[in-house]
Amino acid sequence: MEHRFNIIKRVFENDALIVFIDLLGTRKFYETGLAEQQAQKILRSLLSQFAISFSKHFKKDEIEQSFDVSIFADSIVASPRKSISNIVERLVDFSLSYQAALHLKKVYSRATIVKDTFFSFKMTDPSPKSILGSRYTSISLCGGKGIKLAHDSLEGLPIGVYVTEGIKNDLSAEQKKRAIPVKDESLLFIKQKWNIVNFLPAEAVDLLTKNPNAQRKTIRHSLKASHPDEEALEKLSQWVYVHLGRQNKIIRYKKPSRGMWRYCRHDP
Repeated sequence: MEHRFNIIKRVFENDALIVFIDLLGTRKFYETGLAEQQAQKILRSLLSQFAISFSKHFKKDEIEQSFDVSIFADSIVASPRKSISNIVERLVDFSLSYQAALHLKKVYSRATIVKDTFFSFKMTDPSPKSILGSRYTSISLCGGKGIKLAHDSLEGLPIGVYVTEGIKNDLSAEQKKRAIPVKDESLLFIKQKWNIVNFLPAEAVDLLTKNPNAQRKTIRHSLKASHPDEEALEKLSQWVYVHLGRQNKIIRYKKPSRGMWRYCRHDP
């Protein structure tokens, strides 16, 4: 049989730890602007900042040898290839740090950390006679139930970093104190360790400076000035509420027939 290509198996695990990061708002972003502008923003926010944030939480040898990373569209999947001490704790810290850095650039994201089946491989040495051997072809595949679980678990959730109940015991004691349940689900939302005032738009900062006890309805109104898109506002508001102590659990959005994600608000 004619040689086509070789395969490097990177991860084949039935109980792999997976970090799935999803950028929000890219669909609307792609509907406007030119291709070069879109590409530059994705490069800066998705790739450059990812590398910077990752290097702050993992050593050089760990980065070089210990992780499998796949990037596609507006998502990143990372999975440890080798045993690393305190890996869940460190991945949570990295995910929160990366999310905070993106947030300051007004790029919102969600991340979830799960355990399930996962495979990843890379194609090498393709035949020059095959389309796979073209200099413009680059193939790196990942999949498994864990990818579907991670993707589906974020559907309808606001921005934030989430972990499954099954890995709760691997969180640090301090992280457990910042964990907020997702209503009626085996998911936990992990709050940022920093004061989120620096992440808020000027209108919300001004409101909270004048009225530190402002309620959710008023806070939401202050957020709307810089987030007129209703769907984007929904994804941000719960993140703000739980950090400000105005909400003690995350509520997954429900999708009505007209297609917009919403959750049942009870704004005082």
